[in-house]
Amino acid sequence: MNRDAKFINFSEEHELDYILKKYGKEPSKENRDFLKEFGKKAKELLGKTMLGHEEFYKYLEDNSLIETLK
Repeated sequence: MNRDAKFINFSEEHELDYILKKYGKEPSKENRDFLKEFGKKAKELLGKTMLGHEEFYKYLEDNSLIETLK
């Protein structure tokens, strides 16, 4: 597995759309912007510069952020 593949690139629309589809949410600009903001907050909270997929999913779920998305 490519080392970069385990990390989320928040500047790539297709990666954000994948997350949105995973949770049954609409792949819209508004939702992608929410994910970018959540990613920024998660990195600050966890003291990281890069987030893995599983870390970010856990952050979204633990903080009930999925409901924020449309």
